[in-house]
Formats: sequence, C-alpha cells, structure tokens
Amino acid sequence: MSRLWCPRERGERGIDVSAIAITLVRHGRQNAGFGADADPGLDPVGEEQARAMAGLIGPSDGRRLVVSPLRRARLTAAALEAAWGIAAEVEPRIAEVPTRGLSLAERGAWLRPFLQGRWSDQPNHLRAWRRGLHDYFAAVTAPGVFVTHFVVINALIGLVTDSDLVTPTMPDHCSINRFALDGGHLRLVETGAQARTVIG
Repeated sequence: MSRLWCPRERGERGIDVSAIAITLVRHGRQNAGFGADADPGLDPVGEEQARAMAGLIGPSDGRRLVVSPLRRARLTAAALEAAWGIAAEVEPRIAEVPTRGLSLAERGAWLRPFLQGRWSDQPNHLRAWRRGLHDYFAAVTAPGVFVTHFVVINALIGLVTDSDLVTPTMPDHCSINRFALDGGHLRLVETGAQARTVIG
C-alpha cells in the first residue's frame, strides 16, 4: 500500500503516513451541456485538460484508477490509462447525480435550483445517493484516483466538512481534489482548481 507524507516530516501535503490517499478528479470539459446530451464526450479543450491533468498526478495518489461509466469521465481517464499502461475500473457508484425520470429538457431546468440548494431539502433518493458515496469511499482499501463528476466531488466535500450546501465548492474541469481516509474517517486534504463552471 502506498503511504502519504507525515506531518512531522512536513511532507508535500502534510498527510499522516497511516492514511489512504483518495484523489477525485473532475472530468474534462464536455462537448454538450447537461440538458443537451445524456452522455456527452469531451471537446478539444477537455481532451487537452485531461492530458495536462495526467501530468499532475503523482506517485502518492496511488496507481489504482477508477472511473465513472459516463463517456466524459472515461475519456478523461484515458489520459491516465495511457500514461500508466493500465485499464481503469468502471464504477457506477461514482457517476453523476441521478436524474431519474427527467427528460433532457427537464434536466436542464432542474439543474440550477438543485445546485443552489441544500441536501436537507432534497428528496430521499438523492440524500440516499449522497450517503452511498460516503459509504463507498469510506470502504476504500488502497490509494487511488477516481475520475468522476461535479456533484460527486461536492457531495463528498460537503459530507467531510459538514456542509449542507449542494455546491460548497466549484471544481473546475480536471480539478484534482485530495482526501485522506484513516480508520474509516474521511477528511479533505485540498481542493483543486476552482472556476465558475457548470455541471457535466
């Protein structure tokens, strides 16, 4: 198991050596909006963002690679697959927030008030989805990089910082967000690049 830096040694990020590194990466910029395509890919900027991100992931982030099944995440993870010479594990539990029963047009209309809201005001199935994310990451046994989505990253940040906001941060495309897991307890180590951005 890869280890992280010890605070007493004042390592790069000052993480306890007994902790497991969990690195969440948002996918690159997609080629269609949330209300325009149910499963878009990446545009040319997103492809370049993915290549740049792959150069920023260090050995301490682990060499396990897990990806959402959605195309924009898988195409982003492809940059790491190429760099590391491995195939990513596909994990449906880290796909974007579910919008069951909504058409594409309805998804677009639903999005803004949802992002501006609080988890305590959301329906039971969305609160359960958020709790499931915590349970999934709290059970991780080895350091890894997880290529995922805007709301997934924010849901985990909110849980570990006790924020009820759906959008406590604004992770940019290919933002690298680091967490540590120690004895089943998750904590936020650092947030990645922030921007005025949209879900996808």
